[in-house]
Amino acid sequence: MVSIDTIMPHNGPVRIGDRTFAGIGAVPLNVWAKIFVAAMRARLLKQRSRRHLRHLSDDQLRDIGVTRDQALTEASKPIWWYRK
Repeated sequence: MVSIDTIMPHNGPVRIGDRTFAGIGAVPLNVWAKIFVAAMRARLLKQRSRRHLRHLSDDQLRDIGVTRDQALTEASKPIWWYRK
């Protein structure tokens, strides 16, 4: 069994995209800002897709293999609920 005492912080290099940094502290603020903006864009796009699900007809939902209940459940998820 692993205890909290055996968990070590990550002190090695950090790879973000095609760039490698010496550690978390070495990542410039503009890189963190780009990561944040990309994450928010992905969440907004997914939220917009969820809203569109709500307005599909039963025939359209059947075409994509989704029931009305599944579509409404997905459409009601908050913006911070994000899974790929």
